[in-house]
Amino acid sequence: MKSQEITKISLLVATGVVLPSLFHVSGIPGAVFLPMHLPALLGGFFLSSGSAAFLLGFILPLLNFFLTGMPPFPGFLVMMGELGGYGILVFFLYRKKRWGVFPSLLASLLGGRLISILGNWILIALVLGKKFSFLPVLNTLFVISLPGVAIQMVLVPLIVKGVENFVQGREASPGSF
Repeated sequence: MKSQEITKISLLVATGVVLPSLFHVSGIPGAVFLPMHLPALLGGFFLSSGSAAFLLGFILPLLNFFLTGMPPFPGFLVMMGELGGYGILVFFLYRKKRWGVFPSLLASLLGGRLISILGNWILIALVLGKKFSFLPVLNTLFVISLPGVAIQMVLVPLIVKGVENFVQGREASPGSF
């Protein structure tokens, strides 16, 4: 693995731990603004392999749980699949299928939410043996988190295009800093 790839992964992991921690410390609800989702999504755009993008999203909830206790048990288990799904879906759609930033992001957000619905059903109904109700899960994924989704739909394309333009500018003028 190249040092540049290790640097990207390290930066995304650090962001995926620090950003949610700042939200929790300040009392801003993570379930509303989804700070851990941003680095998981960006990993799909910037990392050079789908497995790295998946693993980034997969480990962020686990790492945050062990470091801060958030997201709480057992919800972080479902988030591991959801965020891992974001990473690999964005990578596949953007890097392999050559979809645009916005369509890749939107399709990945929907795919990750489907993974979350399935994960919640498995966790609640099959593992915990409780009655599963779609309404609270759908409310969390599609209503409560709307501010976070709106932020993602604005920030992620801006960051991706900004970084791509910066990299292209550096490649066009070698030797300059």
